[in-house]
Amino acid sequence: MAIQAAIFREEGNSIILTCSPAVAILGISSFADVTTGEDGNNYFEKYFRYSVNGVDYTEWKQLTIDQLTALQFPGDEVVYFEMKYDRKLSDADVKPEVTDASLEAAGTAPLPQTPAFSNSVFARYFGAYDPEVISWYVNVLQKLHAKGIIPNYLHRENEVNGNEDFIAFWETVAHFVSFMVIYARKFQHFYETDFLLSDFVSQRGLAVSDNSTLPEMTELMEHFYHQISYRGTKHIYDKKELGATIDGELLRLINYRQEDELLFNLYKPEHFGWNLGNASPLYKGLYLNDNINKNYETHFDVKALNKYPVYGDVRVAMDGDKSVMKITDGGLKSSNPDFRIKVDPRLDYEFSFLVKMDAGSRLSVGFHSFDKDGNALNARSYKDGTDKNYFFESVQLVRDDQYLVVKLFIYNRNRKPFAHDTTEIKQGNDLIFHQDTTYVIPVLEVAGTANIWGLRILPMQTNYSRGLVQVNNFISIWMRNRNHSFAIDQVTSYIRHYLIPYNSWMALTDVGDAGYNEIEEVPESFYWLPEAPYCETTAWRPVSPSCEVKDLIWTGEMATAYCENFGDATPNPPTL
Repeated sequence: MAIQAAIFREEGNSIILTCSPAVAILGISSFADVTTGEDGNNYFEKYFRYSVNGVDYTEWKQLTIDQLTALQFPGDEVVYFEMKYDRKLSDADVKPEVTDASLEAAGTAPLPQTPAFSNSVFARYFGAYDPEVISWYVNVLQKLHAKGIIPNYLHRENEVNGNEDFIAFWETVAHFVSFMVIYARKFQHFYETDFLLSDFVSQRGLAVSDNSTLPEMTELMEHFYHQISYRGTKHIYDKKELGATIDGELLRLINYRQEDELLFNLYKPEHFGWNLGNASPLYKGLYLNDNINKNYETHFDVKALNKYPVYGDVRVAMDGDKSVMKITDGGLKSSNPDFRIKVDPRLDYEFSFLVKMDAGSRLSVGFHSFDKDGNALNARSYKDGTDKNYFFESVQLVRDDQYLVVKLFIYNRNRKPFAHDTTEIKQGNDLIFHQDTTYVIPVLEVAGTANIWGLRILPMQTNYSRGLVQVNNFISIWMRNRNHSFAIDQVTSYIRHYLIPYNSWMALTDVGDAGYNEIEEVPESFYWLPEAPYCETTAWRPVSPSCEVKDLIWTGEMATAYCENFGDATPNPPTL
């Protein structure tokens, strides 16, 4: 522990340095100083002294390492050091100066126990032996010990000419009064205490994160109206990790951490409601939404290869009106942290692209996964639950004369394996996130030659359909609420009232422990079999209060429907 010189004063041709109080030290191991103007004829003679009560000091001693290391203290005292630098000059025009000095403690003991203080209102704001507390009460104690404040008939010495009793009594009084003084100063200078400044900014109406530092909250206080003007703009989700001075108000509201996923999607008009070729009434997919595409470029064209983790022979080429990634025996693959893409293992994601391959070429696609500390992880196969990082390896596509859409899915960490799973190209399997996944890097390897276009990594779907009409400025937000002072409904209300424009609509998905797909529900065991060649799980109201026996009569709109026990291989529909 360094004991720093805090006060410098000149007395004649000497400089006196008063050090900060040293609490619970056992000795001194070394000292260091910084001087200017010294030479062989003009120099300092250095001395030190100390006190264990702030009033009575020892005699001045030579400031040498031998003198310092010989000191020993019991560890239950506050020790006060002073150093004196006497100028020894041969040249009247030279004036050496000391600009810094410090002592290094040889060891420390535990701070004195203060149970009464620890249970007091003061303990939240400062410690019983903080330097500012000690400095105040010692200054007052020295004045009380001197003549002029306490009457002279109150003797300083006892019957054996010691002042221990006087100091013990008045030190206690001064120490307690210093608590109240420093407590009042904390409120006078509230901007120097993190939680007081946080309360001040919050009470003025700005959201403050539990993770905000004192300089960041000072920024909010000093530029309050500037921060208010960010509401209703994309600045509400600014991120420090991307170069912003401070996280936006939405991020501060939910106590955002760097490893958290946060997606803010303002739908284009054609991607919401009823729009031919872009959105249908019951559509939940997000394939065309560039705002939440997490690929290295959000548009379909490939333009800047330096943004991708490429290897081998990879270049940008034009194929008709498409700017594509032309790969010959190479692709995308890396472990460089600069290419990591943040994800949340509680969400389902879609990885898709369009590919046109030369005859005989082969394609491998997968993901490298990492936790928040950058440690490599293994994903799992959606087919059998085994560790696997590839959707498929070294496959040939069915045709090479046109672009084919490849859509691959990596499911949330709680997804149960499905034995009949296969990717949409009918080869390989989809994947399931490792529970600690925070970042991924896509792997796309081509043996031969292929054109890649329209790379997209985004959430698979919303948990609601978007077949609404006459709704403008619809916003979808995926986030994790770490603010334990606000329930998700309160967060939603705050965002709607303060952060987004009044003419906007919003759907918020919490991907935390209460995320919409955090726990996969067990399917119903009874299904309606409509005429269409697919089967949807539907909740119907039975006549009987239970559905434990097959051949129940159901009340549905379709007269031809019947109730089938899904676990029975030989259904026997009743006569209706």
